[in-house]
Amino acid sequence: TRALASMSIPAYARQNLAWAARPPGPQSFWHAVGTAVRGIGRQIDAVGVGLQGDCAYHEKLVMPVTAVAVGGKAPAIAAAGFVAPSANLVGDVSMGEGATAWYASLLRGDCGKPTSVGAGSQIGDRATVTSSQIGAQTWIGAGATLVDCSVGDGASIGLGATVCAGASVADGAVLTAGSVLPAGRAVPPKEVWGGSPAAKVGLASEDDVEGLAANVSLSASLAALHEASAWKGLASLDEEAADYKREDERTPESIAQMRYDPKWEPLPTLGKFLEDAGAHDLPYAPK
Repeated sequence: TRALASMSIPAYARQNLAWAARPPGPQSFWHAVGTAVRGIGRQIDAVGVGLQGDCAYHEKLVMPVTAVAVGGKAPAIAAAGFVAPSANLVGDVSMGEGATAWYASLLRGDCGKPTSVGAGSQIGDRATVTSSQIGAQTWIGAGATLVDCSVGDGASIGLGATVCAGASVADGAVLTAGSVLPAGRAVPPKEVWGGSPAAKVGLASEDDVEGLAANVSLSASLAALHEASAWKGLASLDEEAADYKREDERTPESIAQMRYDPKWEPLPTLGKFLEDAGAHDLPYAPK
């Protein structure tokens, strides 16, 4: 998947722009001036802190909590496709090849049992998975809650659904949105269950199987897109903002004033990506 953050101009052109925007005079001079100004600023801040005494506010960086080790067990996320900055993985958690933990999701392996997520599986926004085993290519909907349970390969847990302790959802099975699967209950392969308490409401059709696979694939593509952007530094973000601003100013009139047209590569957009990926044409939404 091509990232949205690709450059709009070639590297040599970016270097020329940076050279043209530099302050006059030697760079070493401005480096020395900048160092002196920053030193004076730190001294002034120290004086202010001394005057405020116990009332002084000290700016501190927030400790990252995306992956937290507990009891000597740390999350294993090297193979994951994307782990959102606001996701929380705690303790003995393992993410399979290309698996995704979306924004504000919580995966816990610190409650006596590990949590594992199979290859290509998608853990939706705000979903909570505790001491559970998730199969491969599985869809866990946004806001779902899973506690000490197992979910098979190619299964689907709908939006806001709950799977209680000791329950299981077999390969290719579907638990519909908002349903509650009581403790100890088991959903057989390729059955559709719904309600609270959940009960069998039908069988998973070929459309369900193919539609779920298409949604998992699209979500994985979007995850790759987010992975390329979500963990960038401030310098890269500022550079991208300048690229997009430059592209907005790239009009026929501005090009006509140039000595030559550098033919900058247009920056891709999310809308274009979704169109190319066929997202608007998906006939199926997870139940």
